[in-house]
This record gives sequence, structure tokens and C-alpha cells, in this order.
Amino acid sequence: VEAEVVLSEQLILNAGAWYATESGDDFTEFAGFVDLRWDLNKDFTIGTSLTYHDFDQSLLRDGIDTGLFATYYATDDLDFTIGAYHDFGNDAWYAKAEAGGSKPVGADSYVGLSGGVSWVDDFVGRSGMNDFYGRASYTYNVNSAVSLTPFVGWSVMFDGSDQNGDEFFGGLWFEVVF
Repeated sequence: VEAEVVLSEQLILNAGAWYATESGDDFTEFAGFVDLRWDLNKDFTIGTSLTYHDFDQSLLRDGIDTGLFATYYATDDLDFTIGAYHDFGNDAWYAKAEAGGSKPVGADSYVGLSGGVSWVDDFVGRSGMNDFYGRASYTYNVNSAVSLTPFVGWSVMFDGSDQNGDEFFGGLWFEVVF
């Protein structure tokens, strides 16, 4: 669930929440967030985020993440983001650099690909370059208000000694705009 409120021509507030679970495992996550973005011009955005995470059956601890980010929009379909964050629940810093793009494949659909790398500082016992992550998706707009997006994603650890190893996942987003 997400809502976007345009506060001014350049200032945008996003707020939302999600619930995630794994099949065949007891892991669950509930999170709620607020992002405040300032569009400097058509090519650059800076912002801040505040997210609360509540985990069950996880080595991660519940708590608040806060951070700063900047996005460069190279085209309407390609962007690059960097961000630095502090996770108060796990008392650790992390940063990420990522890129995302999309391409129409018809009048009512498009494919998307995003990926990035992360760095951590004493995050659940890890420090340094952390992982290469990403997601590939296909979105079909049923109409102007409803879309379906099947996706696959991954997180491949740079350090092969990680206790949880690499992760691969998939799912389906159902989106309604009103």
C-alpha cells in the first residue's frame, strides 16, 4: 500500500506499508515508510526516508531505518540512485548504488530491470561490500487504474562465507491507482 502527496511543485511525500513472507519458512516482515523527495530539476531528486521494520523469525532486529538519497534521471526510462542509511534496530550503517530501467513492449505493457550493489558497516556481523541485487519484471496494465507485475529477484553475496547465502525470489504485484 502506498500513497503519494504532492506538497508543492518540487516537494513530494510518499507513505506506505508492506507485508512479506516466505513460502516454506516462518520469516515475515511488516514495514511502514515515509519518504520526502525534493525535485531539484527534471534530472535530479534528493530525499530522505524513514522506515520501520517488524521482523519475525529473522536474524534482523526490529527498528527504524533512516537515510538520505539522490537520484539522477538519465532518461524517462533510466535512473541511477545512491543512498546512505542507518539501521537503528541493528545499529549499523549501509549504503547502496543502483540503476533501474524500463522498456515498453506494447501499448499496455513494459519490462523493467533494476540492480545495484550494497556496502555495510558491522551489519549483522558483516562489513564491506555486501551484495549484488536486482529484479526483473513484466508489467501489464489491465486498464488505466489496474496493473499486474510478475517479478523475479536476487541477492548474490560478495562474501561466500555468509551464513544465509544467496537468495532468489519471485512474486506478483497487484497495483490499483486511484
